[in-house]
Order: sequence, then C-alpha cells, then structure tokens
Amino acid sequence: MQDTQRYPNAAGALPTVAIPEYQFDVAEHLTELLVYDRNKNPSKYSVVLVSEGASFAGSEMMFQGDEADMFGHRKLGGMGDAVSARVKDLSAHFNNGRTINVINQNLGYMVRGGDPDAIDSVVPMAYGNLALDLILKGIHGRLVILRNGRYDNAPIDIVTSKKKLVNVNKFYNTERLRPHYNTFEMQPLLIMSDQS
Repeated sequence: MQDTQRYPNAAGALPTVAIPEYQFDVAEHLTELLVYDRNKNPSKYSVVLVSEGASFAGSEMMFQGDEADMFGHRKLGGMGDAVSARVKDLSAHFNNGRTINVINQNLGYMVRGGDPDAIDSVVPMAYGNLALDLILKGIHGRLVILRNGRYDNAPIDIVTSKKKLVNVNKFYNTERLRPHYNTFEMQPLLIMSDQS
C-alpha cells in the first residue's frame, strides 16, 4: 500500500468507490484494498460503494434482465451482489487465510427513505418555486439548477445533449479506487464529470 498516512481508513471519510468510468479488478485490487482498510480500522470494517453501472475489468455492465424501457435501456443491477460474493470468496487470500464476513446492502430505497435534513427540505421547495416562476413568465425549455452555490436555470439540453462521465484522470484515484483528495481546498463537493 502506498502512502498510508495520506489516505485515511476507507471506513472514514473516503470509502472505496467503484464507478462505471473505471473498470476494476475485484480479484486482486479491490479485495486487497478492502481487507487492508478493514485491518487498519479499529472497528474492523471497511466500505465500498458500488455503482450499478460499474463493471469488472474485461467484462460488461450487469443487467437485471432483458426487458427494456421505452427508450431501449435495460435496468442495471446485480453488481453489488457480485462484488460482495467475490470479495468474501477472495478475502482469506489477503487476510492470513481467514475469510471476512461481508454485508451487502442495496441503498436505493434506504437512502430515499431517510429523514430529510434542512437541505433536503429547502432545495426542492426552492426548485419548485423557481420552476413555477419560469412557467408564469412563459419561459420554457429551461432546467432549474444550483450553480456555484446559487439557484439558477439553464437550457435543458445541457442535460440531454451528451452523456456525462466522470473525468477519471482529474477526479478519480485508480490506485485507491476513490475520489482524488490530496487536499479538500477548492475541490468539488461530488466527483465531477468531464464538463467541470
């Protein structure tokens, strides 16, 4: 492991993150990182966040079935299950022969079912009011947004004109499978796309 002082335990502020833009090796790299981070954590756990669109090196995205929506898109799913099963199977190799228990949790409904904080309450209300203001002014084809910490609106084609991808070279640490954070100063709140 490189520079362990600079990268705090994965169970802390910077968990391991598997994103669609970077295919990862679960057999060696991911499992080794998780076991290493777990063993450095006094509470003996580590965390990996797995995007539904993430994929193993050399493989395709996983889908829940062959059924497509009206736009021809199939529903992603199953990657978290596959990662947790592989990590559990491989963990003993990196943990002195002892298998590590793995808990797999699909966060979809759990995250949406949590109690809202102040931002969760204020932002949707502001968006709704701003959208209504646009309608009342006869302005169409605009999207209500947050830009530089302020409410604004922009042409809707900024969302629909092209696929937004994370700029891996700029914002993603492929060694540690997490966002780049040598310093938090002037960094974006979330991993950013190539549009940032």
